Amino acid sequence: MKEILIIFMECVVEVNIIKNHSFFKNKTLYLIFLFLTLSIIIIIVGYNNFIYHRDTVVEQQQEHILTIAKSISTSLEESFNYKINSLSLLSKEPLIVDMLRSRGLEDMDSSYEEVLKKFFSNYSDEMERISLLNPRGELLYQWPAKYLTNDNIIDDSIIENVLNSKEAFIGREYLSYPNQFSIDIIQPVISGNRVEGILVSTIDLNKTYEKLIHPVKAGEKGYGMVKNKDGFIVMHPVKDQIGIESLKVRKAQFPDVDWGELEELSRRQVEEGEGYYTYHSKWWQHDRESLTKKINAYTTFENGNIAWIISVQMDYKEIEEPIKGAFINISLISLIIIIILMSVFYTIFKINKKREALELESKYLKKLNQAWQDLIKSETMLRHSQKLQTIGTLTSGIVHEFNNLLSPILGYSEIILGDLDSDSPIYEDILEIQKSALKAKEIMDYTLAYSRQDKIFSLFEKLQINDVIKESIKLIKAILPYNIEMVEDLSSSHFIHGDLTQLQQVLINLYNNSYHAMKEKGGVLEISSKDIYISHKESGDMNLSNGHYVVIQVKDDGIGMDEKTLEHIFDHFFTTKDTGQGTGLGMAVVKEIIDKHNGKILINSELNIGTSVKIYIPVIKE
Repeated sequence: MKEILIIFMECVVEVNIIKNHSFFKNKTLYLIFLFLTLSIIIIIVGYNNFIYHRDTVVEQQQEHILTIAKSISTSLEESFNYKINSLSLLSKEPLIVDMLRSRGLEDMDSSYEEVLKKFFSNYSDEMERISLLNPRGELLYQWPAKYLTNDNIIDDSIIENVLNSKEAFIGREYLSYPNQFSIDIIQPVISGNRVEGILVSTIDLNKTYEKLIHPVKAGEKGYGMVKNKDGFIVMHPVKDQIGIESLKVRKAQFPDVDWGELEELSRRQVEEGEGYYTYHSKWWQHDRESLTKKINAYTTFENGNIAWIISVQMDYKEIEEPIKGAFINISLISLIIIIILMSVFYTIFKINKKREALELESKYLKKLNQAWQDLIKSETMLRHSQKLQTIGTLTSGIVHEFNNLLSPILGYSEIILGDLDSDSPIYEDILEIQKSALKAKEIMDYTLAYSRQDKIFSLFEKLQINDVIKESIKLIKAILPYNIEMVEDLSSSHFIHGDLTQLQQVLINLYNNSYHAMKEKGGVLEISSKDIYISHKESGDMNLSNGHYVVIQVKDDGIGMDEKTLEHIFDHFFTTKDTGQGTGLGMAVVKEIIDKHNGKILINSELNIGTSVKIYIPVIKE
């Protein structure tokens, strides 16, 4: 930028030197020459800024969609693990075990069928069928019955592997129907140390795609897809694409197109496993369109016999066009300013010929300087608006400002404490202010670490949960409005192993959500704690191990939430608050903290009735 401005000033000096030439004695030609010079410089500067901002935003967007691809991989991993755990629980069902142990269906009533049908109905959103085999791989029962076949439905090598390992196994994907892949989750049914039979849960990957991947959006046209390392498309928003060997089919379908970039992308996906790449291809929702530039971010997912490449792609133009539009607008505004300036200068030349040289130089330089200041200010505003899109930068700024506010509180409280005697009537009040400010500073440090995705340092220690709750209540109670009543019922007596600051951050987050839910009509905020014992059967979907737990409950009778909102309550950047009142990170941070404490958080809510949040944290074993 400095080099361009120096070149521009040198041009102005040269113009002043040669303006006595006969060509420049014509004022109109002189103004035209200046206009063209400034226009060229504005175009050069604007184009350089356009390239810089475009490359910066593209790089940020590549990282963003790579994060989306990793998130999809994590969702698939959690989904498959959940299905394996559910099938494992089914394999321990006494009716199933007894039926297999009897070695025949004729000696059993149909109760085991009801168990399998109920299991299928619970997971029918992704499950294609549930099958029960004997140890030889022969089909004993299957639901729905429309898939019934006399052939062995699982390869003998996989049966042998499960019999030997006696562990659950995920088979490789296979084309079960045209444009549909499925996978089998195989779970042995074990009695004592003997495999009595085999449960097979067949998953429809098209349903899995619709549930986990299709909702993920990358721009207007972008989407996520999955293919195996052999190049066959496993999951795709366009069903006609499922089951094809992508690169081979593209070459055969469009032989005149150069698919070199797509070959390079496929090579990187297989060899590197994770990264991003810019290439040209088609949007297969509209395969008649010409080649378009795309950004592709990819990662690898492996589980059992599965080896997939998960990729997310978006249209390059969706990033480039807004920046290009801003560049054109700034250039047009600058050119209009220059035209206006030239008109003013020309008028001045006509009115005062004697002072022509002085007026031209002074007015021209003054107005030109102002125009460039406006251009630089516009450039700064554009760069700033791009930076504001990065949540880390925004969060860091907020934390910085918050710490600036805390610094005088901490400083003055320290000074006042130094000047007061310990028996002063306000000594404890000032000390409480200092403690609260220090606690707020710790929370800000944790928030800053989270926004930068640093490895968050935790100080775990032995804590009595009622003391943690009481201290958090002190922080919130004083600022609650008169129309919100706080009710406490703290009966827990056990100790936990946890981080005091992080647990208080969790509680304050929950108090704040309850406050926002009740601030219009008021209500009752209930905080309770109790000790319970959870057995394996009682654990249910919580997946908690047997043992003693402390249960913390924060309950309000505010506006509540519907089921759709509850489904996304722990998603990053999801919020129901008005613009400017929430970042969408609060509950995501809460869940992360509870997970670090090996606990579980459950939320129940109904519209116009209220919300109840329960947190389960294991107690310290004696």
